[in-house]
Amino acid sequence: MYWAEHEGVLFIEGTPEGTKAGPAISTELNNFFSQNHLKTLDDLKDRMAESARQTGFNAIVDFKYGQRSSFIKSIFGMDNVLWYGTGRFANIERGTFAK
Repeated sequence: MYWAEHEGVLFIEGTPEGTKAGPAISTELNNFFSQNHLKTLDDLKDRMAESARQTGFNAIVDFKYGQRSSFIKSIFGMDNVLWYGTGRFANIERGTFAK
């Protein structure tokens, strides 16, 4: 199971055994009049990590991410490519994923 820590929040591609996942999170980087294709995975993780911390969680499990194209959204932005990320909030002991 792949995992990484970003701004104090664990991003885990999968769900560790015994984890009680909380609410779902779905995020897109599709800012009005912005060059979204120049954004990075770190920009996406910044936004998701902020949401996790604000709601009292230290991890996002079942983390999935990528880039996709949307014609409708391209009408309101400068391009039609955007980053997206999904997962579920969770609280995980830091010792579970030691570096």
